[in-house]
Amino acid sequence: MSFLTIPSQEGLFTKVKKEGSSGEGRCYDEGQCNSDEEYEDSEETNVRLIPRCSPIPRKRGRSIYDETAEYLKIKDAIPSRRVSFADTTGRDLTDVKEFVQFDSDDEDDARWEEEETKYRPKIREPTYRINPEWTIPTAAALTKAVHINKVEVESVSPIEDEPLAFIVFIRVLNISFNKTVCIRSTMDSWSTYFDCPADYVQGDGETDKFSFKLSFCPPYLHHGARIEFVVRYETSDGDYWANNSQLNYAVTLLVSYEDDVAQASHFDMPDLTSILKTESSYR
Repeated sequence: MSFLTIPSQEGLFTKVKKEGSSGEGRCYDEGQCNSDEEYEDSEETNVRLIPRCSPIPRKRGRSIYDETAEYLKIKDAIPSRRVSFADTTGRDLTDVKEFVQFDSDDEDDARWEEEETKYRPKIREPTYRINPEWTIPTAAALTKAVHINKVEVESVSPIEDEPLAFIVFIRVLNISFNKTVCIRSTMDSWSTYFDCPADYVQGDGETDKFSFKLSFCPPYLHHGARIEFVVRYETSDGDYWANNSQLNYAVTLLVSYEDDVAQASHFDMPDLTSILKTESSYR
């Protein structure tokens, strides 16, 4: 049988025999009846045809009336909202608020920094001053020492723009045209030392003047730091040394602060007139 052939009704339905009042059993198929009498009896009974492929029973959906009733129920439960204007209740339509002007964050920061500087400890700026530890000779004493020792330290001068540096002037006897003046200095008590040449300044025919520059440097910037040096004078006749009678020349660094100077001003000598008046009152 092809798919276009319509089957007979006999293959689509099954006869079902229900029990009657006499308690007869059902006959579900023609082959199950034993005799023609039984088949005839089954024809007299109620026969219900059940299709072999009956649909599956489904639950009935909600009708549009039920959904409408539920929607109205929910709508009634929600409170309704009404829009009203202020003028309907006798109030003003506008509400004016005034704001007080306040300082910006930048002004607050500037004010905070200004207040903080009042209580911030001031940075103590040090003041440096050099102090030579030998006596500067007079003109007469210098001339005599130069003729005897052939070389002598004349003077020491600080540098205005460099408070940690100083210049040393040297006077030598002009005993030869070719000459060299060198400085040997130390800052750690001769554990290490440095040699540097001096520069020629001027001469008067009998003596010549040289100069060299020395400076304090870290870590020797504390109060009481010392630079020691000696002078060597090299000529064709020989070498001559100036060492402050074997004591070496030394320059000390003095460090002071503004606070120290201000405190020292409070300890000035009192007025002698007031002291005499006070003593006379006790007599």
